Amino acid sequence: MPCTHRSWAHYGKCAFLHGYERSFEIEFGCGELEPKTGFVVDFGDLKEVRALLQEQFDHTTLIAVDDPHRELFEELRRAGVIDLRIMDHTGMEGAAEWVHERVDRLVRERTSGRVRVLRVVARESRKNAVVFRGPM
Repeated sequence: MPCTHRSWAHYGKCAFLHGYERSFEIEFGCGELEPKTGFVVDFGDLKEVRALLQEQFDHTTLIAVDDPHRELFEELRRAGVIDLRIMDHTGMEGAAEWVHERVDRLVRERTSGRVRVLRVVARESRKNAVVFRGPM
């Protein structure tokens, strides 16, 4: 998903707006398979996950909650120039944690706690990726 962000506190060029084609690999786990299908999770049932990721990252601009230019970005949103999302951390590490938290909550609700997210691999390019693992 094409997405723009900035890491305002970074001392280098990452303080400027820049973008990546973000992608996420989500690993699911469970203690027992779904009785009827034998699946960990039915991938056909993950439309809500895809919609959640697209809403947050597809053609959006991410800024940190404490960005000193937040009002300027909110003004750009009001003017219809950007589709703004405000996050605690806008880099790939923060995105991986955000995806883990929200997708884990969603799949636990849909499976009555049977399935959880084990890890999220967030890629900003073919060369770079980060892994976020939730609490064990």
